[in-house]
Amino acid sequence: MWAPSTSAPIHFHWMIGGFTTADILSGQSGTAVYDIDGEGATAADVAAIHAAGALAICYVDVGTLEKGRSDYGEFPSSVIGPVVSGWPNENWLLVTAQNQSVILPLMQARFENWCKAKGFDGIEPDNLDGWTNVSSIPETDNITYDLAIAQLAHALPLSIGLKNVMTDLDSSQFPAFLAGFDWALNEQCYEYSECAVYTQAGSFIPAGKAVFDVEYNVAPDCAQADQVHMNAQLTDLDLVGATTSGYVYTPCVPDSQATW
Repeated sequence: MWAPSTSAPIHFHWMIGGFTTADILSGQSGTAVYDIDGEGATAADVAAIHAAGALAICYVDVGTLEKGRSDYGEFPSSVIGPVVSGWPNENWLLVTAQNQSVILPLMQARFENWCKAKGFDGIEPDNLDGWTNVSSIPETDNITYDLAIAQLAHALPLSIGLKNVMTDLDSSQFPAFLAGFDWALNEQCYEYSECAVYTQAGSFIPAGKAVFDVEYNVAPDCAQADQVHMNAQLTDLDLVGATTSGYVYTPCVPDSQATW
């Protein structure tokens, strides 16, 4: 199972807004990763990523439900919560203790069919922080759900990353998440001055686990990111593929570089 470390930079290509094999970049040194939509991808896409010497990460929404997904009708109305602010075709999932016996098997099916069957190396689970957006989701229930999601991935076995949640936790909760997740992905920690959570005692970077930071509006502090071995970059908000108009990808460590 892929367990990325902080020992060398990892070139992280986040293309969940649209990916074709034409978006696979040349000139990569060291480890490169492509994070693409799990349902939309094909086994051939993943095979092409592997043929380029890179790894493939499977994006799966686990905390919200998008109306365009093929399994949308399998989610009963009782587990579907309010609309996600700014995303009218997406609703929060009510991941309460009583609903998890319904939701988790559906997520297991996604992991198996969208990720494992296509040959992905790991999973990016999105929207793990429902309790910070929906008052009817208890924090303790949501944390239990997040850790169960990690266990589902490991049972396949696939690597899994923790997305954004660290900034919502206190240090007493770090050990469970550090044990459950293999790497971390954060959005805009430099813009919102939240990056320190990944370098404090008991967090991912001191444990030698890779952290990816993606900025949309401000460039990361690359000198600081490189010093602490955080894989940081500036990219486009739509996270489109490299051949699409609007694509932005400015990493702190160039793709041609394999060391910090």
